[in-house]
Amino acid sequence: MKVKKHRRLTLKERIQIETLLNENRSKAYISKQLKRSRSTITREVNKLVGNTNDKYDAHLSHWCAKDDYLNKRNLDKISTYKP
Repeated sequence: MKVKKHRRLTLKERIQIETLLNENRSKAYISKQLKRSRSTITREVNKLVGNTNDKYDAHLSHWCAKDDYLNKRNLDKISTYKP
């Protein structure tokens, strides 16, 4: 069986990100621990944390990612194509 090159972050990985961020670990350190790209971790955190007062929430992030994935698969989209 062929292993996929790109895979989505799991809830377990997101919880690890949240835990390590609460321990004030750097995104580079987190990426090494999870064996993921630093840009993947940075994008994941920056999606929810827009302000320095905001905290990363793993469950909210996972729910948003799942919702985005399901919305991409929706076949009832309105077409923006104009001939």
